[in-house]
Amino acid sequence: MKILLIADETPDALLDVQCVIQRLIRKHRECRISLMAPAHLHSLARRLVGLDDLLTLPDTKAAGKLFWIAGRQLEEWQKAFEPFDQALVFTSRWKPSLVPWMAGIDRRSGTLGRFRFMLINDARWMPVGKFPTRRSRYLALADDHGEMSDEPLEPELFSDRDNAWALSKEHHLDPERPAMVFCPGGDLRSGQRWPIERWTKLAEQLIDQGWQVWLIAPRTERAFCEQICAGLDHERQMDVSNLSGRLAWDDKLDLLAQSRAVLAQETLYSQLCRALNHPLVMLRGSGELDVVIPEDHDLQGNQSTPQRAQVKTVSSDRTCQPCHDLVCRQHKNKATDPCIHDLSVERVRSALLSMVPMQAVD
Repeated sequence: MKILLIADETPDALLDVQCVIQRLIRKHRECRISLMAPAHLHSLARRLVGLDDLLTLPDTKAAGKLFWIAGRQLEEWQKAFEPFDQALVFTSRWKPSLVPWMAGIDRRSGTLGRFRFMLINDARWMPVGKFPTRRSRYLALADDHGEMSDEPLEPELFSDRDNAWALSKEHHLDPERPAMVFCPGGDLRSGQRWPIERWTKLAEQLIDQGWQVWLIAPRTERAFCEQICAGLDHERQMDVSNLSGRLAWDDKLDLLAQSRAVLAQETLYSQLCRALNHPLVMLRGSGELDVVIPEDHDLQGNQSTPQRAQVKTVSSDRTCQPCHDLVCRQHKNKATDPCIHDLSVERVRSALLSMVPMQAVD
């Protein structure tokens, strides 16, 4: 069985694709899986567990002719190797659907969409009430019609220790000294960021205890990370490495795995850390009822699955939680919402230090 997966253009969608890979491997004992993804996601896609081949998908903003050419090239590639039995098209755009159609793949599965009637011959209608999340819709494409599995799946990524050591030399990090990773960046609503002075105070206390701090964030959060560093004195700044916007996806994963624990808000970086099965402390402000994790709740796998690393969620215990409002009703004119402002440095630091053995700072 040989299956082609055509991914969407966002990194968090790749994590859901990895769950599909797990489902396909368990469903078909001998299954070779190829992924076609945009070039800017290849560094992350290479770390998906269970992936055999990685192909390049043209940018979604490119002309349709490029997708036509990509389909023809894939058709020629199949002549040299075993042809695909099925293609799963996860993106809802019509141009990527041209690729498996031009390549002559017999079964092309995807959701209903505009201009895709002929391109997708195994079209699925997925109402939001029945498939509320993107992961549930992706997993439904991996199953046959009428087949629904309730098996819980979590994405899995792997890291490269040798690359982490090379990165330590390149960015002048100390691989022998225990490190904490801060991931302050991410797609957060206004008022849901933990204040800069809290990040700075926590870094100061950890450095005084013998830790080094690595700041890993997207390029758009470089100014935020620079403000965290600017709040420290010159001596402590020598123990903080601002790596925001300087790392590829695979390099970020390797340094996350090299640390003792990671502190992140509820963003893509917390998802990456959980996919690496690495100790994580997650800061949560407002949240919906169906996704709230109890404070300091340890996520452990059952006996049939590998044991998961400890994940602690530090959240507010305000009576207004969980919150569904885009604007806080209690402090509309404040820079930070009360639910995230209530998380003290001492509370977060104790959660972080509880994730690592005492000898880590000796």
